[in-house]
Amino acid sequence: MAIVGFMGAGKSAVGSRLARRLAVPFIDTDARLVAEHGAIQEIFARSGEAHFRRLEHDAVLAALAEALREPRVVSLGGGAVTDGDVREALQRLAHVAWLDAPVATLYARARGGQRPLARDEARFQELYDERRPLYESVATVRVVNDGTRTLAQIVDELQAALEAEA
Repeated sequence: MAIVGFMGAGKSAVGSRLARRLAVPFIDTDARLVAEHGAIQEIFARSGEAHFRRLEHDAVLAALAEALREPRVVSLGGGAVTDGDVREALQRLAHVAWLDAPVATLYARARGGQRPLARDEARFQELYDERRPLYESVATVRVVNDGTRTLAQIVDELQAALEAEA
């Protein structure tokens, strides 16, 4: 299973909890990328977004290939769905969850940190609007994580969706 969604959606937190519950490995593609190449904001500053996207492409496709071979939960970076190869690979998975929330909630969670694309609210909104149809196109289920429910409740909903799709 893969989890997609915009910055601040909670993909890493929800994905790791879901993987523990399902007793399968968890792969956070951003964490893998950081472990191999350094901090994302440093990659952006040093080499630009295009270089970061090439690295992300490779990391995500490798993780999704693992998920096709053996059960696991894979959390993708927010922009990974902008890559056509990634969207094609996601279509091969039986389960792709889209974690979503109102854009104001996402921005409140993402701003002020180390995220290079969460510094300007207007640009953040534009990116969300651009990516939203991509998330929708690859998702088999959409789950709202807007802060009104606990992490356990979000994981319950995802697990129920997995069981219903099986």
